[in-house]
Amino acid sequence: MKTLIVVFLLPCILLILVRAQVNDDSFDPYATLFSPYTKQEWRSYQEKKINEGRKTELTFKVTYANGTKVKGAKLYIKQLTSDFHWGCGMTHRILNNTAYKKWFASRFTAADFHNELKWYWTEATQGQENYADPDAMMKFADEHGIIVRGHTILWDDVKYNQKWVKKLSPEQLLEAANRRVDSVVNRYKGRLIGWDVMNENLHHNFFEKRLGKNASSMFFNRVHKIDPNAVLFMNEFNTTEHVNDEYAPPGKYLRRMKKIQSFPGNSEIKMGIGLESHYGAEPIDFHFVRSSLDSLSQTDLPIWLTELDVKMDPNLKNSSGLQVIYLEEILRESFSHEAVKAMIIWTGASIDGCDVMCMADENLVNTPIGDLIDGLMEEWRTGEIEAMADFNGSCQVSVFNGGYEVKVVDPVSNASSCVSLKVDSIPDKMVHVQIMG
Repeated sequence: MKTLIVVFLLPCILLILVRAQVNDDSFDPYATLFSPYTKQEWRSYQEKKINEGRKTELTFKVTYANGTKVKGAKLYIKQLTSDFHWGCGMTHRILNNTAYKKWFASRFTAADFHNELKWYWTEATQGQENYADPDAMMKFADEHGIIVRGHTILWDDVKYNQKWVKKLSPEQLLEAANRRVDSVVNRYKGRLIGWDVMNENLHHNFFEKRLGKNASSMFFNRVHKIDPNAVLFMNEFNTTEHVNDEYAPPGKYLRRMKKIQSFPGNSEIKMGIGLESHYGAEPIDFHFVRSSLDSLSQTDLPIWLTELDVKMDPNLKNSSGLQVIYLEEILRESFSHEAVKAMIIWTGASIDGCDVMCMADENLVNTPIGDLIDGLMEEWRTGEIEAMADFNGSCQVSVFNGGYEVKVVDPVSNASSCVSLKVDSIPDKMVHVQIMG
């Protein structure tokens, strides 16, 4: 009994000690975040991984049509697209706000809908479906080249299922759930990058209790048959956020995923790893974040941070400043893992509520969180650069992976050529450009 009491109380004692440190005027958050490593050592490793996984060293060879090398050729390199997606949670409130639409589309290439695709939104009353909001939101996303994840088809948490759903017999529930899958997936198939099929099925088991242990696997199978090209995600919380959560550590996450894949007919499903990334108040164990992402990356499956935010205790001194610090370190650590293909910030502007954090106020003026994210967006893009070829007509540049437009100009004749390229499709990372004329 004494041992059990100590084990139970230890996390509470540690939290009290950390809170005491945070409220100390001399507290340096970086002194404990990466211990025993320094901030510089931790950041150096991240930069190394970013250079290895997110950037490519390209060699340009510039010649005339006759093969003569163009000495001193000028290169104007402009990034058009990025292989990495910055995203944001979207709600129906965007539909009647032109300024918010412009703000959103100017920053993000990916989105999750907060509630508007969920079953309780589209069929609050049994048999009465209403897709007006998600239809309009999809139209906006399509018009602006924003990719969307279908969040979520079903939810394994009993409290997020409608009252009428909870009253159904197992036979009726299976029929209703199959009808739900067929309705929403057929409506948007081919338009979404992927689907959250059964939300939070590690922490919860509403459907498994009523339909059997293979309920999630069956619904993954049904979705795949309708929309075979979509990535089908598990989506879970605390897989990277909390080291002491026994329900969803990386090992259990991967075992459940393998169980879904091993179900008859599921071997060809394109699977994805969805991590909600709702980080709570201090302390955040960045060693656990790193090791968890390392472990999940071994699958070679795409990882998306799907609902990223950092909740702080408002009673802490400088809680807003600490929130920015912790968020920056989470973003930098996540971006340093090549398998992380996208990060969805859960709330954009306070128009959508700002109970945890948001990037802009009601006038779309940046908060400190917004300044941080805008700055990292800029840091992790090549943007526009100029370079010059050497006497052999050769030039090397390091660029972030994505799509580019390159203009090459002969410094003598001013003749030029333009090429478009996708970094990851270039053999040997060698780009040959001919200047005609």
